[in-house]
Amino acid sequence: MARKRVKLQWVEDNAARKAMYKKRVKGLMKKVRELSTLCGVDACLITYSPYQPVPEVWPSPTEVEQVVASFRNLPKNDRIKKVLNQEIFIWQRILKARVEAMKQLMKNRKREIENLRTQCLGGRLLEGLESKDVRDLTWAIDNQLEAVKKRIENLSLDVAVDALNNQPLTEQNPNENLGNELGEDVDSDFWSNLLKLS
Repeated sequence: MARKRVKLQWVEDNAARKAMYKKRVKGLMKKVRELSTLCGVDACLITYSPYQPVPEVWPSPTEVEQVVASFRNLPKNDRIKKVLNQEIFIWQRILKARVEAMKQLMKNRKREIENLRTQCLGGRLLEGLESKDVRDLTWAIDNQLEAVKKRIENLSLDVAVDALNNQPLTEQNPNENLGNELGEDVDSDFWSNLLKLS
């Protein structure tokens, strides 16, 4: 049977709060020990509480001092690079939620315009639409037309390349073609000499 989820709120009963504190600190120390062992990182834990006259530390006061000293010896930029306080954390969550909300609004608007376009293709008139709807519909249709034009260009280019690849090659003297284009009967030695000069 699954455990009942604990509500994250202040525990009013002193005895229950003290028991919960002891249980949670023990679990927290276990997690820090596992993190240190499994990942090979220096970690320590210091807890202050009204239930203990001195702070509880893990693994030992000497090792805690070593971890704190090594942290303080880091350059300032490295120390604060990933540090979060409650205010920064909340602002990051708010910004992330706003970005997600904007993405969802844009997705919804795109679907609305797609539905409107489908209805217009089915015979619906533009009368009664708001100007922003007409503007967005026009933009969507222009974008789709542009995509169709690009697709046609790509297909035409593919067809032309295929035609060139499948065309039988005939060996011709390029100098003869050039002379014929000029409408002159030009000697091939003339063109060879001219190419050497250039």
